[in-house]
Amino acid sequence: MTDFILEVVYHLPYWKTAVIVAFALIGALLQEAGFWQRVLTFFIGIAAAVTFTQPLLDFFELKAAFSDATAGVLAMSGRNITVFVLRLSRDPFKSAGMILKIWKGYR
Repeated sequence: MTDFILEVVYHLPYWKTAVIVAFALIGALLQEAGFWQRVLTFFIGIAAAVTFTQPLLDFFELKAAFSDATAGVLAMSGRNITVFVLRLSRDPFKSAGMILKIWKGYR
């Protein structure tokens, strides 16, 4: 698992990585939560930004110049989007499994 994460991080440009980490940190600090929930928010934000930036750019047919901004928004609100999707679904465990399959299939 760590090899996969390191492989993804190594392929990201330096500034995009900085934007993702900065916005994930801001998103985690803005939450009114305990320490562990902030840590979880930070890592979910990073995972959401790394996983869904390119599919969103492709879906909305955006130029590559919007890549950093899209990654920043996903990093800041990735936890909120994840919670919204899980609460909206009728079966949260099935939805979480589908999200994990999408994330693992991102190679």
